[in-house]
Amino acid sequence: MKIVGQDTLLKELDRIFDIFTASECVIRPHFILTGESGSGKSLTIRALTEKLKIGFIEVNAAQLTKEGTSGNSLSKALSPLLQIGSKPCVVFVDEFDKLFISGNSNDSLAHESTTGVQNEFLKVLEADTASVFGDYGKYISVPAKNVLFVFAGAFNGEEDITLDRLREIGLKTEFLGRVGLVYNTKPLTLDDLYEIIDGSPLLDTYCALFADSDREQIVYQLKAHIQKTFEFNTIGARLINTLIHQYFIKGKLTEKETKEISFQKKLKL
Repeated sequence: MKIVGQDTLLKELDRIFDIFTASECVIRPHFILTGESGSGKSLTIRALTEKLKIGFIEVNAAQLTKEGTSGNSLSKALSPLLQIGSKPCVVFVDEFDKLFISGNSNDSLAHESTTGVQNEFLKVLEADTASVFGDYGKYISVPAKNVLFVFAGAFNGEEDITLDRLREIGLKTEFLGRVGLVYNTKPLTLDDLYEIIDGSPLLDTYCALFADSDREQIVYQLKAHIQKTFEFNTIGARLINTLIHQYFIKGKLTEKETKEISFQKKLKL
């Protein structure tokens, strides 16, 4: 799995993962990973876990609810730890920024719930075990001292986010005291997107399925449309797969059709 456009970040995170595994999980440098949507946050972490053959669990923080309320609580989201046991594992918490509602119109009930989820993460970070939801509604204690947590989010596409900025957004000082490392993916350039198109496994699969397809011509069309929409692209590399599906399902990529699946303007904060 090749990660495009994040060479510096890969070197730094590679060192973190090496330290985590070499210390047999005694050293756990939990960190926050920020960056634009589609810049490769999840892909980068998954690639590193595959390289080292360690466990990987993905949690969508935007779907989490406070323990004791209906929905997907943290104890339910961490249930896959039951299968991991005491082996090294990375828990990738995606959409982590969605837990913070400073400055928006969410009501006090929503604020209480999201604050509660942050507190539950704090408990897990501080403990050697975690209580997870098991069969028949019973809570089961599982090892947590073998888990490295990665908290990821787009954070409105802000670049070079600092600890001070994270605290302004709504992260607790106690949380940042335990997860004080912050890394940022860099925005993908047009050349990065071209490189992703050239090596797209989805495009390879489609071309194998449609034996009469001209891969070179398809790549040319994809790059042309990526160039046209680059200024307004807010979903990064994900747009490439959307365009590939569009091409093979409709058999063409016209300006009208690509407008339907591409953003034509950027939102302002």
